[in-house]
Amino acid sequence: MADPKLDRLKGVPIFAQCTKAELQSLAQNTDDITFPAGRTLITQDKMNDTFYVLVDGEADVVVDGKPVRRLKAGDIVGEISMLDRGRATATVVTATPVHALIMSHAQFRDAVRSHEEIAHRVIAVMAARLRSDRNADV
Repeated sequence: MADPKLDRLKGVPIFAQCTKAELQSLAQNTDDITFPAGRTLITQDKMNDTFYVLVDGEADVVVDGKPVRRLKAGDIVGEISMLDRGRATATVVTATPVHALIMSHAQFRDAVRSHEEIAHRVIAVMAARLRSDRNADV
């Protein structure tokens, strides 16, 4: 019988190339949550202890009060705080109801320690986002 959580993880671009064992490990370390529209997931300059993988819905990213991007299904958020344990670099608010897979810092740390390739994929997404933001400012 198929596991819906595994199917959702496999549908997320950064996890699409994971092995079944990696996906099973991730599934054990994620919680399935639905948030209503208008819910603040992350607040800029505050500590963040959650990594989000959007499965369905959209969320707005705001930096210094200015909208910078809209996240959609397959996008991740909260990765910077997971990697450096610093304060959030942006505020993220759900624009629609959002279905997400979430990990606490401890769950994220355990998943990355078990599967180094996952960390590389998260870092690649973060780097691409930073490059995109930099090019948008030019």
